[in-house]
Amino acid sequence: MPSAELIQAEQRTAPPRPSPVRTRPAKEQPPSASTLGQLGGAIILSVLGWASYEAAYGKYYTPRSNFGFYLGVVGTVMMLLLLAYPFRKHVPWMQRWGALKNWFRIHMIMGIVGPTLILFHSTFHIRSTNAAVALFSMLGVVISGIIGRFVYTKIHYGLYGSRATLGKIQEEFAGRSNDAKSRLHFAPRVEQWLHSFERDSTQIDRSFLSHLLHFLTLGVRRGILGFRCARELRRILKTQRCAEFPGGVSEAIQLASSYLRESQRVSQFSTYERFFALWHVLHIPLIYIMAASTVFHIMAVYMY
Repeated sequence: MPSAELIQAEQRTAPPRPSPVRTRPAKEQPPSASTLGQLGGAIILSVLGWASYEAAYGKYYTPRSNFGFYLGVVGTVMMLLLLAYPFRKHVPWMQRWGALKNWFRIHMIMGIVGPTLILFHSTFHIRSTNAAVALFSMLGVVISGIIGRFVYTKIHYGLYGSRATLGKIQEEFAGRSNDAKSRLHFAPRVEQWLHSFERDSTQIDRSFLSHLLHFLTLGVRRGILGFRCARELRRILKTQRCAEFPGGVSEAIQLASSYLRESQRVSQFSTYERFFALWHVLHIPLIYIMAASTVFHIMAVYMY
């Protein structure tokens, strides 16, 4: 029989037993913010679709009625307020008027609500040439703004974040790359695929057509490779446990997806920078055309 002192010594030297991890059942987990956002977006789009149909075919008002007239006035004022954002950026004495990201947020809201009100003002019908010119000029500015917003997010840290640089994102990617390769050591095929994708993405000695084709197809190839990596990781982690990923296979797939996404960002960053510079050259004349056509449309309405 072991003595009491020996038992107490063993209890002091033995490693503590891990406490059981209690996981919350899936059905009790609250919905994520992205899910709620998608649901809210779907509801808003459905309501807008129904309201657009009623405005177009319900004959509740006309552009010349009081309701239709004030829809156009408010929408036009909102479109004019869009110009406050570039003024805030470039006029020296306005640069102390609050944070630039708040101005950009208001710029985005005005750019969505203003054209929407003008579309409802028109009841989704084109009744004159000057109205058609004003409407399509506005739609051109809106489409250009959407494209600019997309490119903007590619060279900034989020929609309201600071401007990124190629050197900075390359430095961040290098740290994440080493982390991904060391943690995915149990899946050599995934490691090889990721390495090949990175090497192909960062290759710079291409012709113009090859570079253009590479840029346009890189997202598709990333998606296909992400699917293959996920399938391989599920196959491996189905039969074995990996201490590197306590969150399970979803954590490993997330790491591989993040690696591929960042590799694509590094590869396309310089091209998006050139697109953004070119977009500024095209977007600003469209704003002047829209403003001139809107003024002409208002004058034509009052004169005829």
